[in-house]
Amino acid sequence: MADLARVTLVLDTLAESRCGLTVTELAVRTGLPRSTVHRVLQSLERELYVVRSREPDRPGYVLGPALLKFGMNSHLRLLAATRPDLVALAREVQERVELAVFSGREVVVVDQIAAPARLRGVTQVGKSFSLHASCIGKVLLAQLPDARVAELLPERLDRFTPATVTSRTALLAELARVRRAGVAVDREEHDRGISAVSTARLGAGGTWQAVAVVMPSQAFATKFEAAVHGLRRVNPAIDVAAVLGR
Repeated sequence: MADLARVTLVLDTLAESRCGLTVTELAVRTGLPRSTVHRVLQSLERELYVVRSREPDRPGYVLGPALLKFGMNSHLRLLAATRPDLVALAREVQERVELAVFSGREVVVVDQIAAPARLRGVTQVGKSFSLHASCIGKVLLAQLPDARVAELLPERLDRFTPATVTSRTALLAELARVRRAGVAVDREEHDRGISAVSTARLGAGGTWQAVAVVMPSQAFATKFEAAVHGLRRVNPAIDVAAVLGR
């Protein structure tokens, strides 16, 4: 394995963890020899790409401040390229529109346009969602082959509401439908009272983005068709007839 691949594997593993990881834990999670992990960490620590965790009860390594220069630059370019489309979509459907991207084994909201009539309950930018229980997660998973989907999903799919899909078989079948139609739907699967519809598109740098129209569930039935047509302006490949069952 090339050195760059080892470095990327270590950084990705740290990014996916909610706490600091020791050398031994990183070796187990990455499958790399402990000596290799130690050598990679030494190089990354010198450049502040990783730092020692400051949590006394949880020693290990976490991502460092040097990575911010890459994240901020990428984030600003991402927003500049997509915001006009998000604003136009929000005005068209008169509902909240969100932009999300992969973040390790989750999906994170990186931008949003709030609907003037629905300022309450706005998702916080930076909030992460599980891949299997959100339309933004499912539409991004649908861009990947099933083998990669299996690698990203946890062993047990957590249930957030009674509507959450927790069967791997059912989820894979749903992803197949998303691939055909170009749209994923969330009917109170992550949060009670909130429903959404999402599509995916390639953004700047060739990374997949999810664009979602989010609204209270009581408005979903009447606004679903308008939201799908609005999303088709973002992703012309959407099969509207398949989505609407026509």
